[in-house]
Amino acid sequence: MVDYAGAIWSPNNNYFANTGKKSFVILHGTAGGYSAQGIADYFRSTEGSNSPVSSHYVVGQDGQIVQCIAEKDGSYANGVVNNPNWSSNPNLYTISIEHVKSSNDNSEPLTPAQQAASFALIKDICQRNGIGMHDADDTTGITGHFAIDPVNRARCPGTYPWQELFDYLKGNTNMGVPQGWKDSNNVLTAPNGIQVTLGFRDHILSSNWDKDNWPLEPEKHLTGLEMSNPSLGDGQSQLFRWKRLEYTPKMGVFEGWLGQELAWYQKQVTDMEKQIAALQHPQPANLVQINTLGKQIADDAQLILKLSQAQ
Repeated sequence: MVDYAGAIWSPNNNYFANTGKKSFVILHGTAGGYSAQGIADYFRSTEGSNSPVSSHYVVGQDGQIVQCIAEKDGSYANGVVNNPNWSSNPNLYTISIEHVKSSNDNSEPLTPAQQAASFALIKDICQRNGIGMHDADDTTGITGHFAIDPVNRARCPGTYPWQELFDYLKGNTNMGVPQGWKDSNNVLTAPNGIQVTLGFRDHILSSNWDKDNWPLEPEKHLTGLEMSNPSLGDGQSQLFRWKRLEYTPKMGVFEGWLGQELAWYQKQVTDMEKQIAALQHPQPANLVQINTLGKQIADDAQLILKLSQAQ
């Protein structure tokens, strides 16, 4: 089971069992790969090999977080030590987080969604495990794989917003409850009274969310065909003034494609207008059909208005 509420559980058997208290968070870059789940699958594929690898967490470029190893256990992430300040097996007292980077030198920056997810995950891990929320010292803190193995892992995690991370952990940032909103009992309420909960709430709190980007509707369930990316399956959605947040078990929380949805509704309205035009001289039996099409156009016009406001 996951230790972090926003993670998806995808376990493997590459771990040291029950290694005790963790004192450090170690950040990594994958130097290849395209999704958090894909990296988790790779970890699993190394079980029983001569070079098994793993990490507690993987953060995707879309903000998805996959947990592969329980925090009480040690991962196979920091095995080679080239720094006398670290013991022979740092895996026994560290929690490791991989960040998906497709470049083989880890040079690309984190995406906004990836950064927000990484920051929120690190803060949660540190608070639950009593790990110092600062640059690692001799006893506790946060650092990169480069600190343990500066010879072979000098570019791990590669480009990472360290100063922004520590500012976030100190509270010196705009992340958190947007001005004018209220957060109580894990329910975030916008100034217009509409509530945001669960993963959508976490996404807002861990990003620089504009205080005027209010929700236009409560969270609702959508079928796969109604989601902005049907290949992800059924999920949850909530429309905001400038964004649409979506969630699927496969993807986690992500920002939907408003432009695509707006274009679809506009096409629907155009098609229905053509149908009405073809009924310019209706027989009595066609009046019901015209009234029905008129109602559909009115309903879709309301949706287009919402989406236009959100753009």
